[in-house]
Parts: sequence; C-alpha cells; structure tokens
Amino acid sequence: MIYLKDFRQGKLLYEALDSDVRLGILEELLTHGELNLAYFAKRFGVSNGAITAHIKKLHAAGLIEISTSSGVRGTQKICCLATDKVIVDFQPRPQTEGRVEAAQIDIGHYVGYEVHKTCGIATAEHIIGGFDDPACFSFPERVKAGILWLGYGYVEYLVPNYLTEENSLKELTFSLEIASEAPGYAAYFPSDIHFLVNGTDLGVYTSKGEYNDRAGTCNPPWWYGNLGQYGKKITISVGQEGTQIGGVKVSDVTLSSLGLKAGTQIRFRIQVPENAENRGGFTLFGKGFGDYDEGIVCKFIYR
Repeated sequence: MIYLKDFRQGKLLYEALDSDVRLGILEELLTHGELNLAYFAKRFGVSNGAITAHIKKLHAAGLIEISTSSGVRGTQKICCLATDKVIVDFQPRPQTEGRVEAAQIDIGHYVGYEVHKTCGIATAEHIIGGFDDPACFSFPERVKAGILWLGYGYVEYLVPNYLTEENSLKELTFSLEIASEAPGYAAYFPSDIHFLVNGTDLGVYTSKGEYNDRAGTCNPPWWYGNLGQYGKKITISVGQEGTQIGGVKVSDVTLSSLGLKAGTQIRFRIQVPENAENRGGFTLFGKGFGDYDEGIVCKFIYR
C-alpha cells in the first residue's frame, strides 16, 4: 500500500497516473501478474522507447517493480505491481491531539553503529574516506553526512526526549527515506529492515530494491549514477493499539509497552540483521540526497 499523509507528497504518483497508456499498463498487470516490456509495446502499439519511458514513470511513483529475467532471447525486463492500494489524505485529520513536538535528526548524527560491506558514507561534497571501509563511519566528518549505506548491520540515533510528567503521549512517529543496498545495482533486491526503540523491535519493512532508474531530485551533480539515487519515504507510527509502517499494522508493540518516560534516553535503531531472510542492507537518504532533502523526522503527538 502507498499511504500519503500529505497530498503534496504525491506529485510523482499523480504524474504517473495522468496517461491512458500507463493506466492501461496497470490494468494489464492487475490481470496477468507479470509481463515484459515487449508485451506492452505490442499491446498499445507504441515503440519500445516510449514504453520504457512510461514504465520509468510508474516505477518512480512506486506503482510497479522491475526485475530482470534471462531466457532464450536474452535478458528481458519483467514488470509487476508494487502495491494493491493507494491512500491519499487530501483532508488532514482535525488537530484534536493537542501539542506536537517535532525534531529532525541528521543521518550522520548516529550514536552507535555496526556496519558490514558493501558500505559507505558521504556528504553533499564528497565520499567520506573510501568505499567499503566500515572505519569511515567513525570519522568526525560523518556528522555532515547526507547519505549512508551498508550491507547489513545498524545505525542508532539518540532521539530528543520532549516528554514531560504533565503530558500524555498519543503517538510517536519516525519518517525517513530508505531503500535497499545492492552490490553494484539491482532494481529488485528485497531487504528486511527492522526499526527498534530502546531495543524493542517495532516491526519490519521489506524494501523492494535499490532505485537508480533516475537521479534523486536532491542529489548533488557529482553523485555516482551507479549508486542508489533515491528511496521510498516511509513513516513508522507507534500508538496505543500497535505499530504501523506506511499505514499498515506490523506489530502489537504499543507506546505503553515501550515505557517511555520524561528524562530518559530514547534510542532509535535502523537495522538489517545478519540472519535476516532478505539480507539486502539499506541506503538511508538525508539532506542533500534522494527526493526529500531531510533527515529522520520524529514527532511526539500528545493527547
């Protein structure tokens, strides 16, 4: 499911749906499951180049996934639907929850990490250290980082604790832009990414792959085209009835079970375990990279 809390986030989605051919492609995939690009060119009577352009728009909007398959006629690109539902909140919920405290954490401000290859970290100006060297994650310049990636392991952040004895917390959310980290590049490279607060696993988000079919809208001009270009914006929400990722419930972990209190540390970890079923790493996008030009946004929503 694609869930947009802010209708302005859906620009790529709206553009992708503004075409009879692209709507037709989605209908064909809904009917047949998986199809190659040659099928669409024949079905809609357009050139292979035109179909490729349509497919890129649908993929950029998160509506389809693309993988490669080898056959008797060589390698071909296979498309399938990436979601079964799109929800856009054009009418935001009334502000009945009271005060909201928000903070943005730069992705280089982690307080703990364990990093395994393939890995790297960069500012908007240059790579920090070198490629595939976990030691670079300890360099002082990492606080300026706008992107980092790892094959498996974790980075952990200290979240500003806005809790007081007088306020009752209704919801805690984290929003971030993330994708898989494939050695080289792979459009389909699933990765099971876990999110933890103070050691409690909130749930798993399975990233579909690493995206570099186009440049991220915020990437610096020098950023390498064979590396991850952008990710998917996801929101992890912990409330009184469980935890949701992208509007879908993923666990029964509640605010009460986390036991968060005023004056205590709140640690937020992003992790791909070594024993993950889909150990596809992750690329975390922050300021100056990807599509959203921001770090990890955390919100404390009070009653």
